[in-house]
Amino acid sequence: MQRFVAELSRLVDEADFERSWCSDQSLNDKKPKVSFTFSGRTVSAIVDSDPSERWASSSFYGTFSAAIRRIDHACNIRWL
Repeated sequence: MQRFVAELSRLVDEADFERSWCSDQSLNDKKPKVSFTFSGRTVSAIVDSDPSERWASSSFYGTFSAAIRRIDHACNIRWL
């Protein structure tokens, strides 16, 4: 299991994010199970993965950032 936490510069609608996340073509075949929790501008992501299949943090950051950018190009992301 992995955990990532991001703080967004703007509020993002959770349903819009879910649609954007699911629309990412790179996740179609190798889609790991990820649970997102929104609390204001803070988003927590829990990735259900075993140690041999850990998601590289830089790759996760890029995929998450792309999903946010599809919703709001001006939203900045700070990783905690």
